[in-house]
Amino acid sequence: MAQPVQAQLRAQDGISALEGGDITTALGIWTPLAERGDVLAQYNLGVLLAAGDADSMDLQQAQRWFEAAALQDHLDAQLALADLLAGQQAWAEARHWYTVAARAGAARAQFALGKILERGLGGPSDQDQAIAWYQAAAEHGLRDAQFSLGAALAEGGEVELAADWFEAAALQGHNTAKHNLALALARGTGRDQDMDAARQLYLQAAAAGYPPSVFNLALMQAQGRAGEQSFRKALALAIVAERLGHDSASALIEALHEVMSSDAITQAEAMAIECQTDPGVCG
Repeated sequence: MAQPVQAQLRAQDGISALEGGDITTALGIWTPLAERGDVLAQYNLGVLLAAGDADSMDLQQAQRWFEAAALQDHLDAQLALADLLAGQQAWAEARHWYTVAARAGAARAQFALGKILERGLGGPSDQDQAIAWYQAAAEHGLRDAQFSLGAALAEGGEVELAADWFEAAALQGHNTAKHNLALALARGTGRDQDMDAARQLYLQAAAAGYPPSVFNLALMQAQGRAGEQSFRKALALAIVAERLGHDSASALIEALHEVMSSDAITQAEAMAIECQTDPGVCG
């Protein structure tokens, strides 16, 4: 039997042993294969050693096997090695392997490399290259990359493109992207002004517990934007935002107390309990 076929069968034996909970047998099968240069055994051994329990975990050996497989162009090993190095804050080495995996088309590596380049970890910062890698990952449909691309573009003044990427991330459920798209719709920056659509996006993000969206809903209620003005609902939402840790909520609560009766304040405080569960009641 050809040697590669034998190695594949033995590697499968290791997987079967692992599925049966026999880590020792899996290690015994994969280690000699890995030592002989079998790339799949090297990668599997790295995964097992990196993700094992306290008795079997060995990050130093996991790194050794991930690197051996990565040097044989195993994409998942390259990404796993980069992740392991990043976890150790070995940024220069992590940056190298994220770059290798990103150039091979791994979307998550492209996103991670964008973050590293934006922050200048393990080397000089490069905003243009960060944006280019964010875009590569965003075009693969990676939600977090879509949001980061939108944020980087917005910071550079490209508000229309930023709104497009915030919308793409929002459609995949990214709450901060929903909030930022709502801001664009409320202000008419990068989008035609649409207060009703902004309110709906704030509501979606608020329902997921995103404090800035809860606070902005409170402001909309206090100002009567895209709906009837209601200090009572505004105060209830501001109380929820404060409970969620929003820094500006206490100032809004204080301002509303100055223009509301004690009965209305009491009603709003009672309503806040319901609004925290369902912001739509107040928003």
